[in-house]
Amino acid sequence: MTKTSASYRAQDYSLTSSDGVSSLYVKHFSRGTPKVHFLIVHGALEHSGRHKDLAEFWMGNMTDVAVTVFDLLGHGKSGGPRAFLTHFKNYVDDMLVVADFAYKEIPDDCRKFICCHSLGGLITLSRFLDSSFGWPYACDGIMFSSPCVKPKLLLGPSSEPLVQKLDKLTPRLHLPMIFKGSQLTHDTQRANDFDTDPLIPRFITVRMMKEILEATHRIRGLSYYFNLPVLFLIAGDDCLVQPDSTTLFAHGIDKKLATVIQYPKHHHELWNEIDRFEIFATMKKWVEKTLKEKS
Repeated sequence: MTKTSASYRAQDYSLTSSDGVSSLYVKHFSRGTPKVHFLIVHGALEHSGRHKDLAEFWMGNMTDVAVTVFDLLGHGKSGGPRAFLTHFKNYVDDMLVVADFAYKEIPDDCRKFICCHSLGGLITLSRFLDSSFGWPYACDGIMFSSPCVKPKLLLGPSSEPLVQKLDKLTPRLHLPMIFKGSQLTHDTQRANDFDTDPLIPRFITVRMMKEILEATHRIRGLSYYFNLPVLFLIAGDDCLVQPDSTTLFAHGIDKKLATVIQYPKHHHELWNEIDRFEIFATMKKWVEKTLKEKS
């Protein structure tokens, strides 16, 4: 279905996942002849609709712009078993599937940025830093919101061997969600939306947890190799990822390329926090500065 307004167009698409079977839900926004494009990659257990405000901010506050959002495999409106994947590679490959589609919808000289949250950050880091993947397109910069560099585990370090053991026995076992919307954002409406959203599963599978943990190990020591502008937005009161580990990771990047902004009292979902539009404005200033420096 296509929505048309005076400001922009929005079109829903269905692509085939890299697994060759499942569908990927994609939404592409466009206004004018895009000169800047944003690809948004969401976090674990949520879906692209949780970041509607960010997509609409880009569409409403920039001219000649395009935004592409999508639901990860096993999430939201995409296909696949809920909160399950065979291998983390599926997520990383699907990011390229969506990019291949999105970049055909924009002019060749359109400037390209990626916005990624939590698990989306880990997927993006894997895409750019894991030598088995790579990124075949020009990228002007990446914005990370609470990226999953090192997740917090319920039982501390002892949880990881347990997850590995359970994966060998029953990889599809459901581990119940142990956090509520109020732990993700101070915005009561957005917190309630999370708690009542029928598209959000109340569990994570053992296999998904195992694959995420292993992916964090693969990228954690590779920040030195980043060679493009990056913005890290780090929530200090985060129930899902360890902010100190993210800060340490970010500081491993060339200071000329990395900008780190701390939000000590904010919860995990910075793009759903009460002051999210101020955060969006900060992101916009960084984009404008990055474009200016590259012109």
